[in-house]
Amino acid sequence: MAKGLRIGIETKIDSHPALEQLGFLYESIRRTALSDLQKGRTEDEIEKSYQSRFGLQWAWSDSIATDANSTFKQLKTAKKQNLARISQQINKKIKKAKTQHRNLVSELKKALKKGMTHRHYHRFSRRLLGLKSKINKIASLKKDLKKLKTTERLHICFGSRKLFNAQHHLKENSYENHQQWLSDWRKLRSGRFLCIGKGVIGGGTMTKISHISGDKFNCKIQLPRSMSKEYGNNLSLDFEVKQCRRNRRSDLLYALENNQPITVQVYRREHKQNQWYIHLTTYVQSVPTISSKSNGCLGIDFNADSIEWAYVKSDGNIASHGVIPFEFKGLTTGQRESRLRDAVSKVVKIASDIGCPIAIESLDFSKKKASMSEESTVYNSMLSSLSYGMFRDSLDSRGRRYGIEIIRVNPAYTSVIGMVKFMQQYGLNSGTAAAMAIARRAMRHSERVPTCLVSPEDEAKHPWSVWRKISLFLKRSYIKRHDLFNPTKALEDVSFPRDRNKTGNLPSSLVSSA
Repeated sequence: MAKGLRIGIETKIDSHPALEQLGFLYESIRRTALSDLQKGRTEDEIEKSYQSRFGLQWAWSDSIATDANSTFKQLKTAKKQNLARISQQINKKIKKAKTQHRNLVSELKKALKKGMTHRHYHRFSRRLLGLKSKINKIASLKKDLKKLKTTERLHICFGSRKLFNAQHHLKENSYENHQQWLSDWRKLRSGRFLCIGKGVIGGGTMTKISHISGDKFNCKIQLPRSMSKEYGNNLSLDFEVKQCRRNRRSDLLYALENNQPITVQVYRREHKQNQWYIHLTTYVQSVPTISSKSNGCLGIDFNADSIEWAYVKSDGNIASHGVIPFEFKGLTTGQRESRLRDAVSKVVKIASDIGCPIAIESLDFSKKKASMSEESTVYNSMLSSLSYGMFRDSLDSRGRRYGIEIIRVNPAYTSVIGMVKFMQQYGLNSGTAAAMAIARRAMRHSERVPTCLVSPEDEAKHPWSVWRKISLFLKRSYIKRHDLFNPTKALEDVSFPRDRNKTGNLPSSLVSSA
């Protein structure tokens, strides 16, 4: 088993007619393998039978079976997540509908008692219509859930669903005839192949990488037997790997010298003038961890249009903070990934210069997405257009490369703690205040609630119990974030100051209701 830090290297590769045919052949067989997996055949059975069935060498058959099985596992995971997501949506909407029904019954009783006016009638009708719409949505979700549970076959559209549907609207999609669409459809469903690396010279059996000189490398591909008559047994293609700041050339040379497995993936990018690229996945030496909590911690708060950071010293006091803005709207997936990597590189550089770990929230967006219809438009935009998983994976990868520890903390009440305790004290915005709370939590500093917000019966409870009451109270009272620059005054204005006791605590009845 290969050990070390896994890296990826991508660069352009020379084009050749054999790449088109090999990509078409590979993807066609991979789709067949996925279909056979859904019929109950195992990966080993596919690997053995496809050698004679399609005229493949063992390594090609092994790569196709492994690739198809990976896709099959992803589809099963996606189905499981969809089942959980729809179930959560149904439960949340039922809970909302029950609350709405109780409110309508109460409102109707009061209106009938006082006399139903024209205004009351129209108001009640609109709310009743909203409840009916919610009930219809619940019925629709239950139907989708039942269909998903009873459907055994896992569906996937190779070539994109958008292009598949374009065949029914040729003129609207700038196609003169069906044959022109079919040409694009077949092209998009091919143009890719992969060969699993092995710990031998050159990093593989069907694909061997070698160093020519300087930045120049060569990829020698042993073609499947079915293509040997037209193109010969081997295909040799040159490519360049420059050193750059990520030491890519040195990493590849290290992998070649130490016979590390190199998994090769070659693919065509239609949006870049059909240029062919090669992606090499291999292993290099692990970088020792250089960060230490004794140097403090860098807290990160991930938002819809920016990354807020705060460097907190080991004693719990903030030393510096900042904002790294980025824009995701209207960008392609590749452009989003590129901008996110740039933002992550800035974060890791700050931590590397200080020598401290990075703390982020351990968020589960699969559960959050289940309640997207119940949240605000801005929040839904962040969940849909930004991938926290992409940010987390990019941060993990770069952190390992530079020896920076990534600490995940429970996200409970970090925003509330930051706004109530640190926003006014240090003159921070809500994002950097939350980042400071995250960093302090990673270093296990105190999260005590200000005395004026603790009732006598809550003094023995865990601080999170009180923070939960404060969080609910702030939501129900519609307190704006900028009002919390003076938290005492903001809470006094909403929290019935006349009922405060002599010690300055909020009355227990108020805290309990919050």
